[in-house]
Amino acid sequence: MTGAGSSRDGPCGSTDKDRLIAELREAVRVRDEFVAIAAHELRNPMTPILMQVSSLLAAARAPDRCRPELLVPRMEILQIAVREFVRRSTALLDVSRIAAGNVRIEPVEVDLTGVVSGVVDRAVIAARMARSTLEADLQPGVLANLDRLAMEQVAENLLSNAIKFGAGKPVNVVLRSDGHVARLAVQDRGIGISEEDRARIFARFERAVARRDHGGFGIGLWLANQLVTAMDGTIAVESVPGEGTIFTVTMPLGVAAQHGARSA
Repeated sequence: MTGAGSSRDGPCGSTDKDRLIAELREAVRVRDEFVAIAAHELRNPMTPILMQVSSLLAAARAPDRCRPELLVPRMEILQIAVREFVRRSTALLDVSRIAAGNVRIEPVEVDLTGVVSGVVDRAVIAARMARSTLEADLQPGVLANLDRLAMEQVAENLLSNAIKFGAGKPVNVVLRSDGHVARLAVQDRGIGISEEDRARIFARFERAVARRDHGGFGIGLWLANQLVTAMDGTIAVESVPGEGTIFTVTMPLGVAAQHGARSA
């Protein structure tokens, strides 16, 4: 007579066990990859932060060097480095949360024009450091029911990406609404993305260029796509290698925002 547990030793049981082992190995691999990336992403911005702090301390100890024209450029670089550290830290926390299936979107009525305008204003210094200019064409008074922090992260990631790969050329940010949806387009005139790479850039840890050429590990676009999808929106990309890239985010305005637009 065959025991109740013998089926686990047969072909089916063996298959189940092999599948479980494979899943556990994949989970460990993903965990190790994430830990390595997190360490790299958080360590990289600390180098310029420490350099600028040391430089400012040296200036503070020498009265003849404590002049605004000497201190302000260093403080601007420090500000950018700190913001980059915060952005990367937030992105990594969101990657961990989303990977665990714990996405929390809290939609409220938001002045989308104000959100995008704030993101553009905060990116001006980074663009200047990259020898680029930002050109914003934002329709006033665009309201939408969405998660404000998530939308800020989406806009920041797309704009940061455009500045990084924009080859020092102007970056355009356009916001338009037709009363039903809002469209945010971020365009650069940089290196562009090949058709083959466009098919995979929204995957986690994927990049369209070599890491040795540009820093980062391909988290930003994956995160932007996840957040946009969680808010019932879509994100699309158009690109020509050597001519530039346009990312377009389409977001539903929501019932309250649509009602407000009809009542205006």
